[in-house]
Amino acid sequence: MTKEELALRITRAIYKDRRNIQSFNAYQSIKSYFLDLELADLIGIAVQYGVYDSSPKGL
Repeated sequence: MTKEELALRITRAIYKDRRNIQSFNAYQSIKSYFLDLELADLIGIAVQYGVYDSSPKGL
């Protein structure tokens, strides 16, 4: 999984129930922020949101 794919999954998990223009703008900002993070930090966030399995089996 690429860094971009992981950032997109996290952002979708955060904004899955919000469907208005303010949420879309926030979605874009958060996604941009995630792309600026290091991969290790992104993985840590993804694990917290349940969109990435950090076990050896999930790697």
